[in-house]
Amino acid sequence: MKKFMVIALALFLVFGAVFAAGGKEDASAAGGPVTLTWWEFPNFGDDGTFERNLIAAFEAKNPGIKVNIEMISFQDGPAKITTAIASNTAPDFTYDAPGRIIDWGNDGILASLDDIIAPEKAHLAAGPLAASKGADGKFYMYPIHSGGFMMAFNKEMLEDLGLIDMLPYKTADRTWTLKQYEDLMRALKAKLPAGKVPAVFYAKSQGGDQGTRAFMVNLYGNAPLMNENLTKYTFNSPNAVKNVQWLQKAVKEGLLMNGSALQAGDAIDMYCASNAASTILYSLQLEKINDAKINYNGKKFTSIFMPFPNDAGNPVLEFIVGGPCVFDNGNPAKIAAAKKLISFMATDPEWAPKVIAATGLFPVTDKIKIDLKNDEQKWNANAVKFFGAYYNTIPSFKEMRTYWFPAMQAALNGQDAQKTLDTFVKQSNAIK
Repeated sequence: MKKFMVIALALFLVFGAVFAAGGKEDASAAGGPVTLTWWEFPNFGDDGTFERNLIAAFEAKNPGIKVNIEMISFQDGPAKITTAIASNTAPDFTYDAPGRIIDWGNDGILASLDDIIAPEKAHLAAGPLAASKGADGKFYMYPIHSGGFMMAFNKEMLEDLGLIDMLPYKTADRTWTLKQYEDLMRALKAKLPAGKVPAVFYAKSQGGDQGTRAFMVNLYGNAPLMNENLTKYTFNSPNAVKNVQWLQKAVKEGLLMNGSALQAGDAIDMYCASNAASTILYSLQLEKINDAKINYNGKKFTSIFMPFPNDAGNPVLEFIVGGPCVFDNGNPAKIAAAKKLISFMATDPEWAPKVIAATGLFPVTDKIKIDLKNDEQKWNANAVKFFGAYYNTIPSFKEMRTYWFPAMQAALNGQDAQKTLDTFVKQSNAIK
């Protein structure tokens, strides 16, 4: 009898340990205890304050999940993530744009988000939703915010110089011709104090290249980067060459500063500090990110957003879609926890609208309504009609970008426009 009791006790302890272990595994699979690593680009500001407040609210509702955040920059952040992926030390979570995210998804290093997108799919705008799919048809990014990239001008500076009436910002759609733009830039050059420039055309690196591409496909108009079905690069057409030749003349004349040694951030900093009267790359989100830098004579100035000048009367804007993704680091519990964080950001009644407000842009879901407080927000909301094709997720996009900025550097520094663009197109169309 005593021997039976010993055996029974031993079996009870063994099965008790198994059930206890199983209970822990089930709790982990359900989302806790789990620690997530979030590497964040400055989508909501560059100091991480908004993200930490969001995390605190999320952790309060999900006590079994802890989120550690590390801020990374748009300049060196992509390389840091690439290095981490190669060494199997990628973060669990990041919030970015399809250009990089879909590349990672196509490389098989992200978790599919189909399960959390499915319940919300009917409420998500078709364009951003399509941009969030990988080549296999799975969703690797949850689209949360969207908005256009465009030009901007310092309103108070133009007023002080007596040039504000040369900017056609009071018309319904604000479209304008290349001559109108040239006339304004010449007037700015003539009236600006020493050390200040009308604008900067930057080309040091691929960061912010959406601004220089959009600028260059407009101007004389009808000079698209690619053909209609996005299978071939075409930016060596006669109008494309004319556009580059115009750029070269404008730089020589001083209408645009030669920024072959400057990157996008440098040009935006010059604009925010009122050392440039305008910028060829701006958005409501970039304005929000750079809020603390905006200064004209000791005060914040008003940015007037404009489409690019286009003689064909059909300006084209590039646009951003932003949202989170989850790296598949081989831990189902972390993937499940990261998806909870995404759902919180995208659908929580209190925090989902705050996420949109923090980006300064517009919601992809029709469940969130925002109050358009001023003319600039209203114009930006309607600028969707100028959005061009979203080619950031095609297989050749990533490598094409490495050819674009050297081509622009060559053009800025006087190389023959046709030869420069022929080289760019040949290199880009050879991408496999």
